[in-house]
Amino acid sequence: MKLFPYKRKKVADNLYVRVSNHFYYSDFGVRGRDEVHHYGHRYVCTGTPGTGFIERDSESHSYHVFVRKHRSLRPHSYWDLLFEREPDYGREMQQATEVMQTSTDPRKRALLECYTNALIIGSREEEIERIIRGVKNRMGHRHNKYMVSIISHFKRKIIQLDRDMDAVVYQVKDHCSDETYVAYRAMIEAFVRMTDRCRRIWHHNDTLRNSFAQVFFDMGIFDFIRNDGFLPLMRDSFGVQYYMLPDAVIVARSSVDFDIVPLKTLTIVYQETAVEEPTELLSSSIGDAACMMLIPDLKLTFYFNHARVVADFVHSVDNLKQTL
Repeated sequence: MKLFPYKRKKVADNLYVRVSNHFYYSDFGVRGRDEVHHYGHRYVCTGTPGTGFIERDSESHSYHVFVRKHRSLRPHSYWDLLFEREPDYGREMQQATEVMQTSTDPRKRALLECYTNALIIGSREEEIERIIRGVKNRMGHRHNKYMVSIISHFKRKIIQLDRDMDAVVYQVKDHCSDETYVAYRAMIEAFVRMTDRCRRIWHHNDTLRNSFAQVFFDMGIFDFIRNDGFLPLMRDSFGVQYYMLPDAVIVARSSVDFDIVPLKTLTIVYQETAVEEPTELLSSSIGDAACMMLIPDLKLTFYFNHARVVADFVHSVDNLKQTL
């Protein structure tokens, strides 16, 4: 437990600075150092290092509220620090190591091994970022060559750590054939078109009063898994997130509590809703629903306000499965 918001640390000869104990948010490890920001938008961390999503263009007010809800968790407070409500590399490494040691799924163990290695490197980078911030605060608005040189020294360390991160993270394209990866990229393009076009997506949830809850699909990242353009991310209204790999779907309840379901075994069904005879429930709750997508093996049913882009996405998944 961290009791104090700052610690006094020696960072160079005759230089001590106050280093914050608060978590430093960055997109280190999420995208390569030479990679431009996906769509020019922000990476939104959703509670654990290396897990989150990329904010996308949308005219949906409810989507902006959804993004702001996650962004609002980021302002630091002493109580968040004291009660461990901030992301923490040390805590995450401990949990990931415990699950890795008890898991019997070799694929899950491999992912967690990459994750723990990435956390070790990420924790070093995060501490350096806090040190740099401490030096800048100490320097203030006065230009000090000595402090500037110290900042440059630590930034060079971050560049090296970024290269180290590239070597340890799970690289998607290294775990599938070229044919499968081409089909996977086509599926991602179809997924992006679907999320851009469908402003409203609902998850059928029998536990809710009206049985339908609005959810949002994005491009995301899970446990530092690296892919060009990130991973297609679906969400249900129970808080479960579904990340799509070329050959599997990660059903994630948390960063360390997840299942890996082979994509080839999943059936994804596209079905247009009947316009002529809409049910009373549909017309009152999601009257503009044009189609539904069902994934029976995961007990998922989603409704969309546009049909063609959803049909194209399901077709692209079928094409991907044929390469497996």
